[in-house]
Amino acid sequence: MEIVIAIIVVAVLLAYVVLAILFHIGAINCYHPMKKPMENQVKVACVGDSITYGFMTGNRNANNYPTVLNGLLGDGFCVNNFSYTNRTVIKDADFPLVKEKVYKQSLHFNPDIVFILLGSNDSKENNWNKDKFIADYCEIIDSYLSLEAKPKVYLILPPPVFEVRGKVHYKLREYVIQDEICPAIKYVAKEKGLEYIDICSIFDGRCELFVDGVHPNAKGSKLLAESVFEFMRQNDCSEN
Repeated sequence: MEIVIAIIVVAVLLAYVVLAILFHIGAINCYHPMKKPMENQVKVACVGDSITYGFMTGNRNANNYPTVLNGLLGDGFCVNNFSYTNRTVIKDADFPLVKEKVYKQSLHFNPDIVFILLGSNDSKENNWNKDKFIADYCEIIDSYLSLEAKPKVYLILPPPVFEVRGKVHYKLREYVIQDEICPAIKYVAKEKGLEYIDICSIFDGRCELFVDGVHPNAKGSKLLAESVFEFMRQNDCSEN
C-alpha cells in the first residue's frame, strides 16, 4: 500500500512539474490576463499569434512583447495581449484568429491603437493562399477601423524564421514569409493607407534572439517591444 501511495505522489508531482513547465513557456492557456483600462489611459491592443502571445519566451506573462511594451509606455497606457498560438489571418486555414475568443475580446476592448502581427502560420503549405490572405487581412483591419474609438491601426511584418538542426519548425516556410506574405502585408497597408513596422528586417540574421528559430526569446521579445515603442514615439501615437 505504501508503494502505491508513493507512486501516486510521484506521479502527481511529475504532472505538476510538467504543467508548470508548459505554462512557463506558454504552451497552455491557463491564464490570459486582461487589464481593465483606467480613465484617460490610451488603450492598445496587440493582436497576433504565438509570437505576440509569448510562446516559448520563458516567463511568458512578464516577457511577452505587449507586457514589455506597456512597461516602456508607462501608466498613461493600457496594453492588452489579444493573441494565441497557431493563429492565422486566413479564415478557412487550420486555426483562424477571427474564430477565437481573444479576437472578440479585442473588439470589445474598443482600443485607441491596434498592432497586428500575423502571417507566420499562414505560410504553411496547407494554409497559404495569397488572395484569401489579402481579403481576410482587410476584413480584420476593417473590423477595427469600424469601432467606436476609430483606432489607429498598424501592421507588423512577421519576423524571419530560422533553421534549427537543418529544418524550420512548425512547418513554416521562410521563403513564403519573405517573398509573399511580407509583400502582401505591404500591399494591404498601401491599399488601406496604413503604416507598417518591418521587424522582418530588424530580426534578419539574428537567430540568437529565437528559442526555436521561430519564437523570440526574452531578448528577442524585448527587441520587438522596443521596436514598436520607438515606432510609437516617432509617430506620436499617444494622440488619437
